[in-house]
Amino acid sequence: MATALPDGTERAAAIERTVRGLDTAIAGLTPSVQGELAQLFVLLRAPATRVIATGVMRPWHLAGENEIERFLRAWRFSPFTRLRGAYDAIHQLTYAAWYGSNESWSAIGYPGPPAVA
Repeated sequence: MATALPDGTERAAAIERTVRGLDTAIAGLTPSVQGELAQLFVLLRAPATRVIATGVMRPWHLAGENEIERFLRAWRFSPFTRLRGAYDAIHQLTYAAWYGSNESWSAIGYPGPPAVA
């Protein structure tokens, strides 16, 4: 997704929109799925489990793009079904948040939904 993000000052705004979109996407899920995601985020937030599960040593806001990409790639291609499933959840939610925002549509040439008469 790094290549889809705009440069400069627009980048922070696009990230903020996507984070708000994640909140919206998660709010639309069933309570049981929300609970599973909450558990995943607790695991990713706690320093000890973050390091063990992802290999990312620094807090997320200090982690570099390469560290995050390495962690995501490892989970995406993991031999463990649960890690692949967690990656898929993060991936799908992020895409829903990003492409659910009409500010992102021009990057893929999508003119928006058709007008309803």
